[in-house]
Amino acid sequence: MNPTVKKRIDLQVSRQQLKTHTGSTSNFLTREDNSRDLLGKYHKDRSVWMRARRRVLQCLSYPFSCALQLKQWGILNEVKCRLCKKYYKEKKVREPPDSVESLGHIQCYCPVLQLPRIAIHHGIWRELMFSIRKSSTELNDVSESRWHFPSAISPEARAEWGLYKILECMGLHEILPPGAGQNRAKLREDIEEYHIAYGIDIDETDIDTFIARRLDGLAFDKEKNCVCF
Repeated sequence: MNPTVKKRIDLQVSRQQLKTHTGSTSNFLTREDNSRDLLGKYHKDRSVWMRARRRVLQCLSYPFSCALQLKQWGILNEVKCRLCKKYYKEKKVREPPDSVESLGHIQCYCPVLQLPRIAIHHGIWRELMFSIRKSSTELNDVSESRWHFPSAISPEARAEWGLYKILECMGLHEILPPGAGQNRAKLREDIEEYHIAYGIDIDETDIDTFIARRLDGLAFDKEKNCVCF
């Protein structure tokens, strides 16, 4: 089947499936006029950097000047990502067949742009968690703020919390220094037992990876001793 036809079929199926959902995401995707009112407000916001507003408009209307678009305009003959070509040549590994320089490739895949993508991702979460903290008005039984956001320091800074620090804050494990051992070993046993109970295979490497995770955002309810992330 022609790739263009397959994309059109997938799009139609997605639109049909949206009608069966009522969540916030589906409501946003089915807003009248493709959320043009929100885009208009964004472009009128003078606090947003002009280059950022321009990039959003380019991404939505497809004139973003990546190699794939420039080839369609007849400006370039090659659609391969130049950064990927140089990167794989230096690494002396075979270049993958899908290294076409499209907007999605730049935003999600290109290995050379990995660190800038991570920095932007962290910046988005920084601002998002700080805004959620400012807007959180729910109170607990003693009329104090129910939710606490320790990782949301400011719109410009955030703290990274790993599993050890989260459990320590909740009082579930007293985390001892590396080498002191007993509570860390108990934590690893708990993680393994939890996964086994749900029929999930896990080995020592998987446990190390699980413990090393750094959550983008989290909130604590100390009164009920629970955490959301």
